[in-house]
Amino acid sequence: MNLSLEDVLAFPIFETAKIITGEKELSKKTVEWVSVIESPVENFVRENELVLSTGIGCYTDPHLFFDFVKDVYESGACALAIATGHYIYRIPEEIVDFAEQNQFVIIDLPWEIRFADIIHELTNAINNLQKDELLRLKELQQELLEMYLTKQPFSTMVAVIEKELGQSILVMNNKGNVAGGSARIRDVWKMWNDMKQSQEEEDSHHPIFSKMKRAESRDAQLFHMKVQSSEQTEGDFFIVTPPSYKMTLRDANIIEQAVMVCALWLTSENAIVENKNMLQKEFVLSLIEEEGIPEKTIRKEGKSLGYDADLSYECLIGYPENLETLFYQDPNNNHQTKKSWLENMMSYIETELADAAQSIQRQIMYVQKDDKMVIFLQTSEKASQSASSGTINQFLDLVDRRLNKLLPGVVVSWGIGKYEDGVMAFYKSYQKAASALEVGRKQKGIGKRYHFDNTKISRLILTLSKNEEVQEITMSTISPLIEYDRKREMDLIHTFIVYNENSGNVSQSARVLNLHRQSLLYRLRKIESLTNLSLTNPDDVFLLDFSIKIWMSSGNQLAAGSQSAR
Repeated sequence: MNLSLEDVLAFPIFETAKIITGEKELSKKTVEWVSVIESPVENFVRENELVLSTGIGCYTDPHLFFDFVKDVYESGACALAIATGHYIYRIPEEIVDFAEQNQFVIIDLPWEIRFADIIHELTNAINNLQKDELLRLKELQQELLEMYLTKQPFSTMVAVIEKELGQSILVMNNKGNVAGGSARIRDVWKMWNDMKQSQEEEDSHHPIFSKMKRAESRDAQLFHMKVQSSEQTEGDFFIVTPPSYKMTLRDANIIEQAVMVCALWLTSENAIVENKNMLQKEFVLSLIEEEGIPEKTIRKEGKSLGYDADLSYECLIGYPENLETLFYQDPNNNHQTKKSWLENMMSYIETELADAAQSIQRQIMYVQKDDKMVIFLQTSEKASQSASSGTINQFLDLVDRRLNKLLPGVVVSWGIGKYEDGVMAFYKSYQKAASALEVGRKQKGIGKRYHFDNTKISRLILTLSKNEEVQEITMSTISPLIEYDRKREMDLIHTFIVYNENSGNVSQSARVLNLHRQSLLYRLRKIESLTNLSLTNPDDVFLLDFSIKIWMSSGNQLAAGSQSAR
């Protein structure tokens, strides 16, 4: 609770005082100190200080008096009370105009009111207020500790802190996962990335300010403190405030108590969560790496970790294609190693996956294997193929939106597969999803969703591409096109693909390729002359199309192998 200037001027001692300027600002001004100052001001006035003055040092010089008032205003004082009737009889119009323009409060005090009486009353009021605040701080400390000891939900404790501060906060554990708070993680993450690494107010004597960092944007400020216990970081504590907010000593005291209790809670919670998280991931890893685990074992271990293995699940494997590129493109990563940045990103992505599953009320099992995200997503109790696809697309649409807000420009490829319903289907569902991801990336390119059931032709081609005789036929068919494209950069292979996809329609193909019709006809004749195949012969078209698909499924590596063999 703050002592406002309006409260102060309601004291009986100010009954005969007159407010000259800034009457509308009284409720907005906070009084933290009171002092008697005469010219010069220099650095003797603190912010939110009520300044008392007789004007003795400047009453004979109107310009000097004006400068004195201006200096008091610029020092951050909440108001200037001038004793009139001895040295100053009337406050000059130019000073009144200046104060009105700057919404600065000037008070006319009758000469009979003694400054000592004002200081006595105001000091008592400030001391009483500080005692009340100290008492409330002790009560808050006891309340938070009681909540911790009685194992109240962390979100409840955070809500108490937010109410006391009147600001939004966010608490993260040491894995970067949100533990509690109403502040938006995306806003916090963006400002945290842009943090200036500058310490808070240098003139504050509270020790907590030396541990606090601040960032600011056009719309908000972000204050950050590490949550530590025994020199070990347990998490991060963030406060999000309006741009105009200035942290008070009262707020600093509240934050100090809050961070202390958060450290207690996170220390125990991190150990529990980390152990459970590790066991969950080991469990999911065993499902995708070991075939033939007894059903009873899967059910029992899954239940102990909060999973219902009898639900209907579909396997999704996500591969972030360009995380390293995004790291090097981000100018704010100078203070992070690539390894720590990537680890943080995968941790944030894991949080977004869990939040997306929770949003659609589906259970999720997750593990990171190498640089891929392996997910078993509950589709429904007993899902039909169409219902399952709808759930997966809803989930991935939500994930894509979340990831693009967290990491603009991120490209993720997804492999999707399901063997059947049942406890014993996890291993084979994973194999299908892995196959769909591998085949899909080679055949369709990156950044798409590839379902195993839609990759039959691609898988057939991938299998055939490993046959030496098929490789030889392929290269004897298309090597002239590859060589010509390399020398002339005409891209005849892409020209044929577009022409074939448009069922041999020259006009439509020309529009897709952004070519003149005659230019396209020239390219098609060149393809026929180089391959000795006719694009009007279905068998020749099939052979050329098949050879291109085989070549593309190998990652365009057959040409290099063929050339090195010659």
